[in-house]
Amino acid sequence: MKAAGWGVVEGSRIRREYPITPGRIEGLGRRGKPLTADYLLEYRNRKLAVVEAKAWDEALTEGVGQAKNYAGKLAIRFTYSTNGQGIYGIDMETGKEGEMPAYPSPDELWQKTFARTDAWCDRFDSVPFEDKGGSHPTRYYQDIAIERVMEAIAATSSASC
Repeated sequence: MKAAGWGVVEGSRIRREYPITPGRIEGLGRRGKPLTADYLLEYRNRKLAVVEAKAWDEALTEGVGQAKNYAGKLAIRFTYSTNGQGIYGIDMETGKEGEMPAYPSPDELWQKTFARTDAWCDRFDSVPFEDKGGSHPTRYYQDIAIERVMEAIAATSSASC
């Protein structure tokens, strides 16, 4: 991921063990197993891809089901599965999937995700969401709601994000 510029290019970030849900409430103060993505790729304060990593001796596609599940929950278009020997990419919008030689760069993934440029969207994306230093992270469905509201605001002014 670093070779493609993730965590190196300004505005890009690799988030390890990204919490998606804390786990289903089972009662009596217990929760089920939390959902955690191995890696989340962010650029310009937007979540662009999920990466599910498996052990070296596992099949390249072993994490595809998890990767698709996480991308679906987070409403992210691109997701990847890897075993450290190769990369398997999935476009959740088109359904296209297959092995890839390398991860796309932050700019390449941005262009694939947001083909149109829009001044309002760029303004919104330049403002990071305040989570009080990580002590008050939002839930995935709150992030989706915030993004959709911002897209609706931008749509009333111009094209959508």
